[in-house]
Amino acid sequence: MRKFSFRTAVLALVGTLFVGVAAYAADPPATTDQHRQAYESRLQQKLGLTADQVQKLRDIHTRDFAAQKQNWQALRQAQSELRRLALNGADNATLQAKETEVQNLMTQSLQARVNGLKEVGAVLTPDQREAYAKMMESPRGHGHRHPKPATQQNPS
Repeated sequence: MRKFSFRTAVLALVGTLFVGVAAYAADPPATTDQHRQAYESRLQQKLGLTADQVQKLRDIHTRDFAAQKQNWQALRQAQSELRRLALNGADNATLQAKETEVQNLMTQSLQARVNGLKEVGAVLTPDQREAYAKMMESPRGHGHRHPKPATQQNPS
């Protein structure tokens, strides 16, 4: 009886894997282009953007993303190196130099983001800028993904 239960469990597991693989193959994950289009559509709907505004925002995003990608990669690499140096007991001068590199890359990233937002702001109307700012206040522009933690209630 025990072998039958084990076989049944294995067959059920294998069957589940096949169904999962088949479902995944039938519905491939969305591509970056599909994500971008969905984001643009959501922005257009929520902000009431014109087709011209959507195109200008797309151009800003495309240009800024390409420029920022190198910065992000350099920042991740420098942060990784800083962690390794600290863990391996590097001297203070070496650590300070790497910390300065990380801080400079973070500053560059922030400056590029602010400059991009200035450009976006120039494309939007005052009402659209206000709505966009509210969208950006929620995590990743999607308020539903990271709910605020519940406040702890004091017993009476």
